Amino acid sequence: MAQTEHTTSDADERDTLIAQRCPYSDIVLFGGDREPLAGYAELDTLRESGPAHTLSSGEIIYTTYDLVQEVAQRADVFHSKPHDPSSSEEAHFALVPQTVDGPIHVKWRRLLASSFSPGAVARLEDSLRARVNELIDGFIDRGHCDFVQEFALRFPTAIFLEHIIGLPVEKLDQFIAWETDILHPRSTDPAEQHQAVIQAQTEVTAYLSEILEERRKTPAEERGTDLISRAMDWQIDGEPIPHEDLLSFYLLLFEAGLDTVTASLGYGFHHLASHPADRDRVVADPAVIPNAVEELLRTYSVVAITRTAVADAEVDGCPVKKGQRFVLSLPAGNRDEQHFPDAAAVDFDRSDISHLAFGAGPHRCLGSHLARRELAIAYEEWHKRIPVYEVDPDIPFTENRSTMMGLNNLPLKWDPAATRK
Repeated sequence: MAQTEHTTSDADERDTLIAQRCPYSDIVLFGGDREPLAGYAELDTLRESGPAHTLSSGEIIYTTYDLVQEVAQRADVFHSKPHDPSSSEEAHFALVPQTVDGPIHVKWRRLLASSFSPGAVARLEDSLRARVNELIDGFIDRGHCDFVQEFALRFPTAIFLEHIIGLPVEKLDQFIAWETDILHPRSTDPAEQHQAVIQAQTEVTAYLSEILEERRKTPAEERGTDLISRAMDWQIDGEPIPHEDLLSFYLLLFEAGLDTVTASLGYGFHHLASHPADRDRVVADPAVIPNAVEELLRTYSVVAITRTAVADAEVDGCPVKKGQRFVLSLPAGNRDEQHFPDAAAVDFDRSDISHLAFGAGPHRCLGSHLARRELAIAYEEWHKRIPVYEVDPDIPFTENRSTMMGLNNLPLKWDPAATRK
């Protein structure tokens, strides 16, 4: 009995400490829309009130650079398996290798590394520039566009479909619709969000399964060099990758490749349209673009990643219980004043931009080279042809709440007479 009383007391002390160090917050991270950039303001306010908070869903959110980086790097304790908020069951679609850890994750990354290396990205240079200009051709004479719908969604998505995973660009609209349902569900109810995501993932996986079966009927020498075709013959530990794992991998490629650059483009061009001095500097001195890419990625990071503790541990002097789930807010961490002076301000001359926009630790984004090049080329080619533009004040636009922040639309306008055809 004495041991039971001691254990209970320890548990009570632990829970009290967690409640003190991670106070409750009613911030809504997922579902619905809000005013543009409101998400960054909310996260800045949350971080200023403390480094860690408990959400209504029971997850603990970390908001400082150091804590986000620490937990992301401690893959031995904090795992990345998914979670169904509507059920005690772990009903979900696995996303291999994002949701696997340890040696198997390392083996998957080795298989993928060559596809996203700087050399592989460099070979896409002409295709990237051609796609940007093809899209601009469609609206430059009009003098206005919905930047998100007409450019940001279509540029990186088309490149990824055609040149990386080998899916037909003609189905772009359907792919975008699925992607929106998966990453930007409109409902604020967790169960409804989950159901919408699962439905879209089910449809995508069925489509990918058909593609896989078709490719298997095609002689190997005729399949092409895209990732769907190449991965069919991959092996791990001398064994072919199982069919279900291949589909999970394809689903991850689909989700990861069709949204992150889109969101970053939206925020980057919103900033430039709203800050003429920064926009004019990009036009006058394209050499600043690589630094501008990094600073815009830092200031307007878009991803919140989730982790689950697989053992009791401690973070920042606070106990962590096995099974506890966490949200690591990359947008909040990258705007931490303790790490980046005047962190909410964009400064193209900032010397230290060691941001976490692509994550940290073993799950750091493999596609970072491609993302950076897509962003740089978009800024370069756009500003060669449309050097002066602004946000249209007469058309409303909104931001979505999801694990991937992003603008739903962005109305830009310019004088067609001042463009370069």
